[in-house]
Amino acid sequence: MAQEITIIVGCDSTADLSVILHNLKEFTSFSPHIITATRVSDLISITKSLDADLVILCFKNNHHVLNDFDSYVKKTHIPILCLSKSPENEPMHWSPDNIVFTYLMQHINKPGYLISRINSILRLNKEPELKKEVGYHTEKSNSSSSHGYHNDLSRYVMELDQKTNVLSKVTRRIADLYPEVDDKTRIALNSIVNGIRMSANDTKVWDDFKVYFEMANPDFLIQLAQKHPGLTSVDLKYCCYLKMNMSNDDIRNLLGINQESVRTHKYRLKRKLDLPKEMDLGVYLKSVS
Repeated sequence: MAQEITIIVGCDSTADLSVILHNLKEFTSFSPHIITATRVSDLISITKSLDADLVILCFKNNHHVLNDFDSYVKKTHIPILCLSKSPENEPMHWSPDNIVFTYLMQHINKPGYLISRINSILRLNKEPELKKEVGYHTEKSNSSSSHGYHNDLSRYVMELDQKTNVLSKVTRRIADLYPEVDDKTRIALNSIVNGIRMSANDTKVWDDFKVYFEMANPDFLIQLAQKHPGLTSVDLKYCCYLKMNMSNDDIRNLLGINQESVRTHKYRLKRKLDLPKEMDLGVYLKSVS
């Protein structure tokens, strides 16, 4: 059977992250558990807590990330693969104690390019274990990969929930301050609240969520849109949350709305899907895949 490995992918671009994850699906020699991070602070925190087999970096400035990695993680045995946008714009320097490989991002869409290089890197560290596997035909474990994507998705939703809760508390605290301040300060506070609301409704959050969701639930959104072309982007979000067995409370916290709004939208969604009264919405969505 294929060896299980842990790969941490740090990338600040949703589009690039999607391309990397798509290429990582081609593994045959190893069965990867993939964990992603879109912020450098999250990448460092995750890497410090896990003993990963490989870290992939694809940031606007990998050089700065390497410096932070060297300063805070201090796990020189973990190989690092840097995917750079342009060799001219990023002079790469790193500690002689770290194991670092650099490749151009533009090449990874070539069939097998990324996987062949990762296999070579991993075999350097896994050679003793691989010798034990001689004679076995290794193939990718789809269930293991799917489990990894589900873990990533659950972790991402949990982080979103925590972020929403914090922003909600800040907004309520600002509202409490309104009667106690002058007009100039009230205008400034109102600007902060508007900024918080824009952050809570950031479309990039939904784009990031879709990357994880589609890895865990291939073709769900495509088939749902084909069966029900009248669904809006908000309808599709609700369908994804319900597909994940999220409760009304979970959805309310993520979207920053009240319980009545959640129930109303679910009722309208059921009508749009033209489902009979006795059909449970969650059960129907589970059947779409």
